[in-house]
Amino acid sequence: MARGRIAVIIAEIFDPLDYELMDGIHSRAAALGYDVIVLTGIRDARKVQDRSDKLNNIYSLIRYSHFDGVIFAAGSFYDSFTEEAIFNMLDDSHIPCVCIGRNHQGMKSIFPKQREAVRHITEHLISVHGCRSFIFLSGLKGEYNSEERYAGFREALENAGISFDEETCLRFGEYWKELSFALGKDIAEGRVPRPDAVVCANDVMAASLSEGLISGGIRVPEDVKVTGFDGEWFAMLHTPSLTTVSGQRFSEGIMAVDELFIDMTGHPSGLPSSDCKISYGTSCGCESEPQYPSSCSSDGGWIERGLINILERYMERGRYISGDLADHTSRASSLKELISLVYGMTDMFSSWLRLDICLCSDWQFSFEDTSVFRREGFSDNIQLVMDKIRYSPDGEPVTFPVKKLLPQLEEEHQPKLIVMTSLSCEEQVFGYVAFNYYSTRDICLDAQYMNWHNAVSSGFNQLQQRLYQNYLDHQNSIITTIDPVTGLFNQRGFLEQLSQAENKDIIVWYVGIEESGNPQIDDKAFHVTTTALRLISQNDEKIAVIGDKLFAAIIPCTETPPSETVFRRLIALERETARIQGNIRGAIHPVLMTKYLHYKASGNDKLLHKAAGIAEELKNRLLSGDSDDLQIRLYRLRSDIYIHPEKDLSIDDMAERMNFSRSYFQRIYKDEFGISCKDDVIAARLEKARSLLTVTKLPVGNIAEQCGYNEVNHFMRQFRDRTGMTALEYRRASEE
Repeated sequence: MARGRIAVIIAEIFDPLDYELMDGIHSRAAALGYDVIVLTGIRDARKVQDRSDKLNNIYSLIRYSHFDGVIFAAGSFYDSFTEEAIFNMLDDSHIPCVCIGRNHQGMKSIFPKQREAVRHITEHLISVHGCRSFIFLSGLKGEYNSEERYAGFREALENAGISFDEETCLRFGEYWKELSFALGKDIAEGRVPRPDAVVCANDVMAASLSEGLISGGIRVPEDVKVTGFDGEWFAMLHTPSLTTVSGQRFSEGIMAVDELFIDMTGHPSGLPSSDCKISYGTSCGCESEPQYPSSCSSDGGWIERGLINILERYMERGRYISGDLADHTSRASSLKELISLVYGMTDMFSSWLRLDICLCSDWQFSFEDTSVFRREGFSDNIQLVMDKIRYSPDGEPVTFPVKKLLPQLEEEHQPKLIVMTSLSCEEQVFGYVAFNYYSTRDICLDAQYMNWHNAVSSGFNQLQQRLYQNYLDHQNSIITTIDPVTGLFNQRGFLEQLSQAENKDIIVWYVGIEESGNPQIDDKAFHVTTTALRLISQNDEKIAVIGDKLFAAIIPCTETPPSETVFRRLIALERETARIQGNIRGAIHPVLMTKYLHYKASGNDKLLHKAAGIAEELKNRLLSGDSDDLQIRLYRLRSDIYIHPEKDLSIDDMAERMNFSRSYFQRIYKDEFGISCKDDVIAARLEKARSLLTVTKLPVGNIAEQCGYNEVNHFMRQFRDRTGMTALEYRRASEE
């Protein structure tokens, strides 16, 4: 099982030598029980970089996530700005770290045993082919690798007793073609004395030098023998095939993990090391066939395996090269749809085991201010929006701390190889992409991957633009559905909210303010009622102004009977308006009328029609001053009972007020409220009594009087019968 994770920071994985390095790292890390997490910027690092390009943002995961150690392939970076930024980040992180290809203060540096390898290849030229005069074509003056390779060359000459004029025979080709080809031409045309052999510090220079010699009529190896270094894939295909040093990148990978393991654990790995090898071609004069192993196993044949890998990747993915991938992803109208389209494009990559797409929690720009978006780093929490597993059920979308890097790494598992790239578009950072591979040869970070990656990034960019447009459309619709004076829904907004609630169990509650005949008083009553409605409403309720003096609220149903829900809202509204009015000089308490409709979740397509009809009816009643509606009158009566429980209201008084017979009144009251009018009067009085006992220190006799009781004993007996305790016991209990 995996015991930890190692991050590998590398500019790109494209050249076979990149694969060779990664093979060394992965094989050794897996043997020691570590996941390898490759953080790469994908594209050719030698090209001029655009500072607004956020592909390099992936390296900042070092700051956010947990790693046991880091291998920095600094030699793969040709962009000094990025290289320096990564060094600074690693210095600040205090994570065990080794560096490949560069020297950096305070950090272990890894270089292959290149001095020994060049000494051996030079000794081969001396002892086997009898060479006595040499030119050494170095890379860069003062650069570590160049100096090490040159030192190995000089050791071989000194051991053989061969003199070397450094001033005329040490040349610099800067590891590239132009100067190397020019040197070949100079030798061929006599401007530089012809040597027996030219030992080159890399294969690119060896191939270009050979071409310069041959173009001038010099035969290789008959007239001049040439050797290279690195084991590039083209060394075998070149004419003549190059004698070169191979396996040094694999050796670097092994050495890097071994050194990092010592830093992480305090003891050596105990596993065998790996050395460079000489791969013999015909450029040195060997008559035998090039000794490139035909097998692609891990025990040799780096050039051949690299070449085969290139051909396989081309054959597998070349047919999928397409310019319309970005157009394909731009069609998505939702995140779910985009993920589906992205997954459909992964057919071009046949060797991955698992694909994760992770988004920052703030992956979209701010819809309030589009200039606000993530430009660097990652959010504390990450959304795993795509977890595709080959040959197994897909994982579930989850949100996780960025420190964990990937949810799959939290499960018990064998050591994994995961390549991670930044998901970004121009200056905006969305998150990251993670591909899980079985082996390094399966890694695909070529031009086709870049095409796919750009299409995915473009898809997220287009999706946020589409979501932003939806937001703007919604904001525009809000302007037309919101009352500009109160900020509540207007009648159109009310009907739209109703249409969205057709399949829900709801109460539509109407509240009207009866006109007083005084415009100033009516205007104050309107604003007081608006404020009170806001204060008593719950978060899941929608309030609307649907007329000059008419309001409506959409209330989700609960287990409480609708009539009780509406009544409690009415009482709360009455008390809140009274409280607000108490702070307004000369205010008059608004006279409210209330009515409600209960709609069950039955997909009632007539809901809008009914609700609109009730609204129009109430508007007409308010205009005419006609409140002769049974429900309105009943709620007004009950409201009076609870607001003024001290009133001595008998059943006959209430029946007369409603203009009904005693028996008919009692029946309709209980039908509407589920309680008899007599019991409701007692409930109102005791509700106020409980409130006064809790919030005041008034004597029980005074409380009884304020609650409509003429005799304190009657109050105390009724309170005990209905609550199970005496008034004083209730007060003591409320104080505890």
